Amino acid sequence: MRRFHRKGVTLVLAVAALVVILIMAAYAINVSYMQLVRTELRAATDAAARAGAEALAREDSTTAAIDAAIAAASKNRVGNQGLTLTADDVQLGRAEQQDNGQWEFEKDETPYCAVRISSERNSPLFMFGVTGRSDFLPEQVSTAAFAVNEICLVVDRSHSMCFDLTSVDWSYPTGTPAAPPDPVVHPPHATGSRWASLTSGIDMFIDTVKTKNTTQRVSLVTWGSEITLLHYEGALTGQTFPAAEVDLELTTDLDALATAIHDRSDNVMLGGTDMSAGIDEGVKILTGPDTRNYATKTMIVMTDGKWNQGRDPLLAAADAKQENITIYTVTFLDMADQSDMKAVAAATGGKHYHASDTATLEQAFREIATYLPVVLTD
Repeated sequence: MRRFHRKGVTLVLAVAALVVILIMAAYAINVSYMQLVRTELRAATDAAARAGAEALAREDSTTAAIDAAIAAASKNRVGNQGLTLTADDVQLGRAEQQDNGQWEFEKDETPYCAVRISSERNSPLFMFGVTGRSDFLPEQVSTAAFAVNEICLVVDRSHSMCFDLTSVDWSYPTGTPAAPPDPVVHPPHATGSRWASLTSGIDMFIDTVKTKNTTQRVSLVTWGSEITLLHYEGALTGQTFPAAEVDLELTTDLDALATAIHDRSDNVMLGGTDMSAGIDEGVKILTGPDTRNYATKTMIVMTDGKWNQGRDPLLAAADAKQENITIYTVTFLDMADQSDMKAVAAATGGKHYHASDTATLEQAFREIATYLPVVLTD
């Protein structure tokens, strides 16, 4: 039988297979690269929109908004280069949330409350000779706007808020009456107490929110621990307190919030630290029948200490998370337990702030007020 030599045929088949593999590899590499560039472009455009909207809120300046958007884009790499925007790529206008939860953007509508970014990036592809395509041009649009926010301030009114700023328990500000029969029967000192510092912080929050072109509905919950006439403090003062109490229902009247917090200043502050009671009461407010379905729901929880009564605040935070409520936490003075408060904020996607003095506490509330309104709408 005659034997045929097939070395030449095998070589042809190997070359053909190699070409096919090369083409498939080229397409796979390019598809992966295109997806990466699209993802990077989305992230960079979102960052630019957020930065522009935050600058618009903070500075109330269209120039600042445009500059911030361009700067933020340049810091985000797309295809191994910073994203370059021009002023023409930044649009200002209004974004309104509709009954179905969708947002509509109207360019140049005033007062401005939204920033829209339109971006593109011409990106070269690999192995043009194999695929026949040299580049691609992905485009992206992102809009950030000031949302309708429903905010519940959940603040510590336990008796430690009557102490001074030394972080020492039972150390009262100079001028606090020592008798009769016990300092516990007196309201917090008007200037030297921890409560006075909190009041300054909330005043800063209110003043900052008033400068924004956005709708904020605010409420106030104060919390400590349950006090009855059988407790020492209750017997001394003749007063009883629930662990948490609603001082102000949701309202757009920011002056009413200021009045509520200052009215609380004129009363005694009793009891321990049942933080979960405050968070639970805040959840009730932000999920009540008076709330708006599509509002961004936020809770701001402040304490000068560590919870020592009630259930673990992380369990309360988990309940808040189930209701799509974001919790920002604020600790005051170095004796405050930051670990639990950091965990509560993290569990809901919020942020923790710590302040060692009155000025830093004011700055924390100002920063929260500045950044709360901004959300991505598309």
